[in-house]
Amino acid sequence: MPLFFIYFAVFICVLIATDTLVRTARDKLQRRSYLNHRLSLIEQNADRNVVYRNLLKERGINAEAQQSVSNYLSRLYIQSGLRLSTTRIVSYMLGVAAASYLAMFFAGFNGLTGLIVSLLVTISAAFGFLYRAQGNRVKKFTAQLPDAIDIIVRSLSAGHPLPISISLVARETRDPIGSEFGILSDELTYGIDIDVGVRNMASRVGAEELNLLAISLSVQKGSGGNLTEILSNLADMIRKRVMMKSKIKAISAEGRMTAWFMLGFPFFLYAIIRLMNAEYFVPLWESGYGTHFLIFSGTLLGIGMLVIRKIINFDY
Repeated sequence: MPLFFIYFAVFICVLIATDTLVRTARDKLQRRSYLNHRLSLIEQNADRNVVYRNLLKERGINAEAQQSVSNYLSRLYIQSGLRLSTTRIVSYMLGVAAASYLAMFFAGFNGLTGLIVSLLVTISAAFGFLYRAQGNRVKKFTAQLPDAIDIIVRSLSAGHPLPISISLVARETRDPIGSEFGILSDELTYGIDIDVGVRNMASRVGAEELNLLAISLSVQKGSGGNLTEILSNLADMIRKRVMMKSKIKAISAEGRMTAWFMLGFPFFLYAIIRLMNAEYFVPLWESGYGTHFLIFSGTLLGIGMLVIRKIINFDY
């Protein structure tokens, strides 16, 4: 028994020492790393005009014609914040298409049916990945926005002008909000109005709260008022919206899990039955009605998912 306690004490000591070393190394790496992507570009290139144009190019926006981005897919890609080359995008899509076609082949869908299904899976996976990346980025941006507005309020209360306050947010916050406010700061430096710059940022990010910020700045610019009080109330309102959204997400968790379970259970059941009895579905495919049955059941499954999504989505 004493030997067991000795081993246990040695294990605890090693665990604590390893955790301390890992935390120390991580803190040092974080101190050495740049706060956001824009600051790293400025360090590499001292010309802010070049950095500004490079950031717009990475974000898929032309500095001379920002309103030319009208395609929905392009806008979704811009709002996702991804920086992928065309070669990598094509490679990923070909990889997903090949993997899905192999899965369809082993599942018994050969020829044209397997090709069509793999194509649909590839397109759905691409849109799903973009939607998820865009949603995660908007969620992170929205969580950072109240603190960024508080930084602006404190800077304005200290007597700094609004462009300096915005540049302070660009220097002191991490991505995604750091680089986006950095682009806004550069736009203000080059003569763009604050309300136009915030609307441009709202188009790049896709967060509804930025539209509220743009409206607040536009109204204050036209009618006057205490800007620090307006921004302080806006930050408090955004925090309450985020809290309300989190509560709604927690309440609707059961419905969302039900939707995903309904989506995945038919495929899981098909795989289990095929593993237990490989010839079970052969009469269905040989009858010629297998494709019709698949299309009909997939349509019903999609309608069910849309109904459940409509039930669990709330306006707030």
